[in-house]
Amino acid sequence: MNFKQLIKPAIVLFSLFIVFLVVWFVIMIYGKNIGEIFGKNPSASLIGNEILPPEDPEIPQNLKPTRDWSVDDIEIGAKAAVCAEISSTDKNRYLFEENEDKKLPIASLTKLMTALVVLESENEGYSFEKVTMISQKSVDQEGGQGLLTPGEILSVRNLLYIMLIESSNDAAYSLAEIEGVKQFVGSMNLKATELGLFDTSFEDIAGLSPDNYSTVEDLLKLTKYLLEEHPLVWEILSLDEFRLITPQRKFHHQLLSTNELLGVVPNIVGGKTGETVEAKGCLLLVLKNQENQNDMIYIVLGSDDRFGETQKLINWVNSAYKW
Repeated sequence: MNFKQLIKPAIVLFSLFIVFLVVWFVIMIYGKNIGEIFGKNPSASLIGNEILPPEDPEIPQNLKPTRDWSVDDIEIGAKAAVCAEISSTDKNRYLFEENEDKKLPIASLTKLMTALVVLESENEGYSFEKVTMISQKSVDQEGGQGLLTPGEILSVRNLLYIMLIESSNDAAYSLAEIEGVKQFVGSMNLKATELGLFDTSFEDIAGLSPDNYSTVEDLLKLTKYLLEEHPLVWEILSLDEFRLITPQRKFHHQLLSTNELLGVVPNIVGGKTGETVEAKGCLLLVLKNQENQNDMIYIVLGSDDRFGETQKLINWVNSAYKW
């Protein structure tokens, strides 16, 4: 056999070897995605560059909820909004986000931090049964909620209920006066820093100042902390009305919640309202997910229709996601 007869099969064998190496390399690099699309998960769907899980009731709970892409995306008129599902074991699952890191005035959502400072204060004046006299300066605060009168004697517990249920600026100011208003605002900003709310700042205790600002991302962190550490806040915020008894054991105030979704939306854990000219309408609402008992947090900032848009967002999440 001459040289020419030997070289031809050698070239063929070498070419086959090169083809084998190329195929092997492609399988090693891209084999996982190829398998997911064509072999390992034949029921998966491909939208754009995203491989979506099949609609399978046996999907593990830690992979839920799954997005139902037959439901169109939602448009929200608010300046910022978020819906997140939280649990003690998993990271937050964001189901909707709109300008989540935009700094905006938060109006009376401020009072969530006011309540937190009261609950975690080492000042003996903030024991629940400690009483204080309502000052004229407290009553002179903007807003008609609370209907406090100068010289009235109320406990810290009373003021906390009035502030959270009726969003009373009078009650918030009265609580801050126990420590000193300037010092109390300082405590609010210190607590914000401790919690990692670095895009949050407070200039007053009630939310009247447009310089009281935060982001829905920071408010989500604050809400999660309050849910874990201070369930009393949510017990109060779940009440649509409350008959308040003063320390003298006399009926004095019939409190009515400012949250119009109480009694309308099921499974509400609690919610806080806020509204000023600069902030527009704000609403923070926590619902209990009946599928897995996780908390669902809805936050809307800068809305012309805070209750309507929150209701719209809740309905959309219930349609667009499956647990």
